[in-house]
This record gives sequence, C-alpha cells and structure tokens, in this order.
Amino acid sequence: MAPSTQTLGSSSSLRKRKQSKGRYSSFDEVVVALRDLASSLPDARQSSYPARRYEMRDALLSAFSVFYFQHPSFLDAQRENHQKRLGRNNASTIFGVFKIPSAPHIRRLLDPVPSSRVSSLIFDIGDSLWEQGHLDSYRTSIGDLLVLDVTQTVSSDTISCP
Repeated sequence: MAPSTQTLGSSSSLRKRKQSKGRYSSFDEVVVALRDLASSLPDARQSSYPARRYEMRDALLSAFSVFYFQHPSFLDAQRENHQKRLGRNNASTIFGVFKIPSAPHIRRLLDPVPSSRVSSLIFDIGDSLWEQGHLDSYRTSIGDLLVLDVTQTVSSDTISCP
C-alpha cells in the first residue's frame, strides 16, 4: 500500500509515516470543490423571477465560512464592518463570495437542498484528510475519535435553548 493509505499501527508508525498530498490537500481545493458543487445545486426559487439578489454559490460558501471561522456573526461583521469601511472582506477574499447573504437568505436558499447533495463532498474531504494523515491524532487503540454531529454543541435548559 502507498504510505498515505496504509493501515495505522503503533503510534511510532504514525510519526514516521509521510503525509502525501491527496485530492483535497489544500484549503483552496476545498473552496473550489464547494464552488463547483454550488453550481450543481437545485435552486428552489422560481425561475420566472429574474431579480435574484444572491447566487447559490454565495449562500453555500457563506454558510461554510461561518463553520470555518466558528463565529455565528462572522457574515454580519464582514458585511457591516469590513465591506463598508474597507471596501473588502474576508468572505470575498478567502471564499470568493460576491454578495454576502444574510442568515435568513442562506436558510431560504439551502434548506430545500437535500443533504445528500452536500454529504458526498463532505465524505470525500474526510476520506482525503484520513488518507493524508491529518486526522491520525484522532485515532486511538479503541477506535477513531471524531464527532461530526454538532447538534448538541449548545444546549441549555436554563435559557430555553433545547
């Protein structure tokens, strides 16, 4: 087997294994894949309505940027602070977003899209990260430690957010 796909053994073999480049070996390759995916997503808006303020690409990349930066008000800050003051923003520079949609616009555009349209890319990226050894530190003697479901990240009975 190639070094990037060999079965992992002891922790010393983890340290010696060379990390080869894979399909998604850079952040830019992930962003390009997201752009490509966005161009194939179904758009539930009526095609007879010509004035579309936001493209599916901008909605998908904006949603990804919030997860990437892990800041719920990231897009608001980009739109209000950076774009108005500086004439540029990280959403545009890093992700190639042309017009930054609001959270309700993102939900309106992406909620109708079946999760299966996006999950295959997410799985491909995950597989590539495993093959390249980027997730080796999440592997233990009892299995792989990787949690993908983030629905329980914030929960409180006190402030009424189940």
